[in-house]
Amino acid sequence: MELLKFLEINRIPFEENASLSSKTWIKFGGIAALWISPMSVCQLKEVCKYLYTNMVDFDLVGQTSNIFFHSTYNPQVVVSTVKVNQYEIKDDVVTCDCGVSVIKLAKDCMAHGYAGFYGLVGLPGTVASAVVNNSSCFNCSISSLLISADVLMSDGSIRTMKKEALGYTRRSSVFKRKEIDGTILSVKLRLQKAGNIDEEYRKAESTKAYRKNHQEGYAKNLGSIYAKKKKRHNVKNVSIAICLRFAKLLGISSPAILQKRLLLLFYGYKDLNYYISDKTINSFVWRDNNAKQAFERYKTFMSKVYKDLEIEIEEKS
Repeated sequence: MELLKFLEINRIPFEENASLSSKTWIKFGGIAALWISPMSVCQLKEVCKYLYTNMVDFDLVGQTSNIFFHSTYNPQVVVSTVKVNQYEIKDDVVTCDCGVSVIKLAKDCMAHGYAGFYGLVGLPGTVASAVVNNSSCFNCSISSLLISADVLMSDGSIRTMKKEALGYTRRSSVFKRKEIDGTILSVKLRLQKAGNIDEEYRKAESTKAYRKNHQEGYAKNLGSIYAKKKKRHNVKNVSIAICLRFAKLLGISSPAILQKRLLLLFYGYKDLNYYISDKTINSFVWRDNNAKQAFERYKTFMSKVYKDLEIEIEEKS
């Protein structure tokens, strides 16, 4: 196989017949015929350029913290960026490889006294993924700091794209909408010294406490499933709203759990209780091997409760 020879000659690490269930965030997926793990921007550029030139289809992934790989998904080639993770802070600008962890970068930038990262200290994923998805938490986002991104285009050229060229909309970009075919190699972010770094840390602790109380932990979940949802105005939802008002008047605690159980009861999906977070109905937990089937039912259930749903995670099936 010519690709294997190319990887060996260029000393780019790879693994054949890699189990995705051992590599992905929620431990699901089939078998990747080839899992490639470049160690630098140079290696990533070379391998992606080879794949583009030879018209080899491939999946480009970071930490996979927002991707659900179905057990039936068996890709030919997967390129992982998690080891392409160097960054340098100089003159209030940080230059990051695409695979830099957002959490690690946020903590380091705060340690250097920079503002705008307090909401990102709990955001899993890579810098490039955050750029692609226009990810944000608690009024903080990588895109708001972005100066430019160096992108390897499918024709082999490298294009430096300013923030304005990324066509940002809520939770989306030209990359996520597939309007551009390319691979982000590195990004530059503009940094600003905090007026009061102690206040930044206080806000970081506040967001940490909020996550603990209102969001599921990192294990076996992909965060918010839907970026956009609006409750349908129907008899079931109105009845549940009335029940919740009475519960509040009676001082019943855990309103999120009560709402979840009422919704599942009224809509006939009680079996999903085990897989839906007690903290938010917008978080699904892949607890066991039956989660795949449960997730399909979960999506049907949510479509009955809400309208205008906009899924935030990516599915590979």
